[in-house]
Amino acid sequence: MATKQSPRIPTKPEDLNSPYFRIPEVAWLWGCSVDTVRRRIRAGLLPCSQAVPNGTITVSRADLEAYHEATRLVSLPRRHAARRKPARAAA
Repeated sequence: MATKQSPRIPTKPEDLNSPYFRIPEVAWLWGCSVDTVRRRIRAGLLPCSQAVPNGTITVSRADLEAYHEATRLVSLPRRHAARRKPARAAA
């Protein structure tokens, strides 16, 4: 008897070069939970589409790349800290 995988478990995409991904596949790509991806969609941070009402929700590769660029952290240049004076020798 075949068992059905839970829809809340991230799954590896069959084709990593696919133009569209389902929510569990996006969660696998990001290394997060399915609920996290759903929260990003609900908050309007990650656009998605549905071919038919109550159908499978898909996210395009272009939207994933746009989200990545928008949330990418850029390291700031370091300032040179003032050099510390050497500790005094104990008297």
